[in-house]
Amino acid sequence: MYNKRNLIICILFCLLTIILDQASKLVILSNLKINSIINVFTGFNLVLVFNYGTSFGLLSPNTMSGMYCLMIMSVLLIIILLFAFCKFRNSIERILLSVLIGGAIANLIDRIIHGAVIDFIDIYYKNWHWPAFNFADIAITCSASCIVLYNLFKSKH
Repeated sequence: MYNKRNLIICILFCLLTIILDQASKLVILSNLKINSIINVFTGFNLVLVFNYGTSFGLLSPNTMSGMYCLMIMSVLLIIILLFAFCKFRNSIERILLSVLIGGAIANLIDRIIHGAVIDFIDIYYKNWHWPAFNFADIAITCSASCIVLYNLFKSKH
């Protein structure tokens, strides 16, 4: 049913995503004050932002119960992704889903430890700034996009 080697590789991708994200956030927390800005180059800053809501700061809870609700939703999403992982048979899809799960777990760790997700990558053009994000967000977005693209192209062949 499951290839043991493939499963170990998937677990490593998941753990690598979590470790990269958490290590980068630890560096940011150690070196930046909240809302301070380090200009790396034009169009790219490092900032320290606590995101209490979901993606782009949406659904930001005003109460502790709202914060717990977001945590519960995150746990439920991770459980659903784990069920999806068990349904996937293709190694590429499983590795991509492992990265996605790792990103979701990394952001959940932030919510548990800090009560918010730590974002620090600020991409901008002139005065327009994309909402700050982190490596877990990159992992989630890229892996989900790759899963969709992979399945679109797979269905055509």
